[in-house]
Amino acid sequence: MSEELPQIIKELPKIITPTNSISGHLIQGTSNQAVIFEAKAGTQIPTHTHAAEWGIVVDGEFEITIGNEKTIYRKGDTFFVPENTPHSGYFITNAISFHFLNDDSYFKSGKI
Repeated sequence: MSEELPQIIKELPKIITPTNSISGHLIQGTSNQAVIFEAKAGTQIPTHTHAAEWGIVVDGEFEITIGNEKTIYRKGDTFFVPENTPHSGYFITNAISFHFLNDDSYFKSGKI
């Protein structure tokens, strides 16, 4: 991975994540959230659902299964997950991605 997050992103509140191999920095809105994720190669995100989500890969590559469709996304690629659609992920390389959720309370900030 050639990209590194700038200090202004690193200073955002961190979210609570289920594993040390992924971290996220929260941007909180009144009706939505955005998170900048950093994930290590090999990180698996189990199948889950939530509000609609749009994302873009900043660096690296990862595989997302949305419903029954598996796709590999690379730097510059965008994706959309409709509301309540089961999806999962696997980070093929170290990666940075930006995710926007149409929900204001899915991610929680706090010490990891």
